[in-house]
Amino acid sequence: MHNRLVRTLRIIEKHLDKNEKWFRYPEKKMQSLDTEIHAWDKEFQQGIATFENVMDEFEKIME
Repeated sequence: MHNRLVRTLRIIEKHLDKNEKWFRYPEKKMQSLDTEIHAWDKEFQQGIATFENVMDEFEKIME
């Protein structure tokens, strides 16, 4: 009886470990996505700043 209980508990623990990996997967994916978004946003903000500078110069020329 004792061996059967121990075996059952080990099986449950094994399945919980597998499920735990699946629970952590979205967190890891969100971290990598967040890193990608920050890199893209930095580049995008630099592009917007450059565009605004060009538009300011264009306005000065038009005056």
